[in-house]
Amino acid sequence: MVLDAVASTISIDEDDMKIYTSGATNIFKYPELSDKERARELISTFEEKEQLADMVKEHFSGEENTGIQVYIGDEMPISTMRDCSVVTATYELGAGMRGTIGIIGPKRMDYENVMNSLKELKKQLDEVLSKA
Repeated sequence: MVLDAVASTISIDEDDMKIYTSGATNIFKYPELSDKERARELISTFEEKEQLADMVKEHFSGEENTGIQVYIGDEMPISTMRDCSVVTATYELGAGMRGTIGIIGPKRMDYENVMNSLKELKKQLDEVLSKA
């Protein structure tokens, strides 16, 4: 059901990139991201969808970024996210369209678990979207 809901909300208009975020308050679980000022800046970044959309367009969704990609610390183009890591998965929407899913967390995240979860989600999304 979750995958069907995701598939039904995807926009096919290439000029209309949609950014969805959830779980931003989970950063308070990590001491290195939870000091008041750092957390405020990070949540503000998550709320600024245009900045996230630009980051995805410029760095995460290029033709060379297929499958699972990992970006750690200083590799992040947004300065407020330099204490974070992002793991992304790109999936095909059909007709040359692509989508990107990312998980943002501390540099010390469980990369193996995150990557395995994204691989499974990517596989399931590709299956659902190929049926749509």
